[in-house]
Amino acid sequence: MTNTGAFFRKWGLSLAMLLAIIVAIAIGLYRRSRWKKDHVLVELRAIQTPLGWGYDILTNGHPYIHQNVIPDIRGQHGFQSKEEALAVGQKVYDRLVANQIPVVSIDEMRALHVRLPEDSTDTNQLIKK
Repeated sequence: MTNTGAFFRKWGLSLAMLLAIIVAIAIGLYRRSRWKKDHVLVELRAIQTPLGWGYDILTNGHPYIHQNVIPDIRGQHGFQSKEEALAVGQKVYDRLVANQIPVVSIDEMRALHVRLPEDSTDTNQLIKK
């Protein structure tokens, strides 16, 4: 019996600590998986296209919006710079995160100093007429 008591005195504390570490890791993994289920990671990325620049908005690493042309104008035209694409993409991103409709108007793009093609027409104006 003395050997059994000596074993538990020698290894009992180490086993208890090991068990506590395993439990702490399990709780951390559970909380992390729970957090991922309750949250969505939204990312904005500029993309270079044959027409110039555009942007992608990804949710949890998957494409959600792929905007390779300037939205809301007639014709197929890319943004002239990466910065312009990101400025409009940021406006869309902000609206998505705020649970608003992710639409940017011609006037808003002009306010962001986006250079629009001279021959472009606001397609929403065409619908409203």
